[in-house]
Amino acid sequence: MLSKINNNLSCFVKDNPEAELAIQNILDENKRHMSVFAHELRNPLSLIKGTLQYIETKHPEAKDYKYWDQIPELVNDMERMISDALTLNKLDTLTKASTNLVHFINGIYNGYKQLALKQGKKINLTVDPECETQLTSYLCDQSKLKQAICNLIQNAFEATVQEDYINIHLGIIQEDNVSPGSLTIQVTNNGLPIHDKELENIFTPFVTYKKGGTGIGLAMVNKIVKLHCGHITVSSNPNATTFSIFLPLE
Repeated sequence: MLSKINNNLSCFVKDNPEAELAIQNILDENKRHMSVFAHELRNPLSLIKGTLQYIETKHPEAKDYKYWDQIPELVNDMERMISDALTLNKLDTLTKASTNLVHFINGIYNGYKQLALKQGKKINLTVDPECETQLTSYLCDQSKLKQAICNLIQNAFEATVQEDYINIHLGIIQEDNVSPGSLTIQVTNNGLPIHDKELENIFTPFVTYKKGGTGIGLAMVNKIVKLHCGHITVSSNPNATTFSIFLPLE
């Protein structure tokens, strides 16, 4: 039902340039309001942070009060949330360049090998053979795509403990001989599973069940993938959790 409504709305907008322009103006206005709101929030937070530092300087015993440490932590969480919200708000364009995705994904993988060794975890990379020839010049925004993949890998590290594994997979899905198919980038870990309730809104901004999280990371991943005309899925059970990015082969 929702899919049908979205399709009808897309067709209506496509056939009515004035409506498309009006919707775009509304979206631009919302972005401006969001930016102003976020910047205005930073001012009182800076004042609170400075006041806390002043109190600690003049009254060192304040640090001994129960829950005192939680106050600057909460302020830092708010600052991080505002910063992430501004980043998400500005994330609407791509700077694409021809990219060898095999070398690209290898570079990301190599960047996490040392962290895996330090934490006593296993990180693996598998690349389907056809990728070596079909993904040598893929058009994408390297910086943003790397940001999305690294976010998923970082989450996998946070969900796992010593001796757990994190698998990265680059592959190609060819549904038939007519369509160009799609490439897939998967990040799998065998850490704690994600509950069904969390899966329902896992890509929704500001929704998080993680301590210290802002609920922006996966929303940002989702937006980056959509800007590349792709989609992302997640599956989780007691054995493993897998995030799968699907991007069109052009």
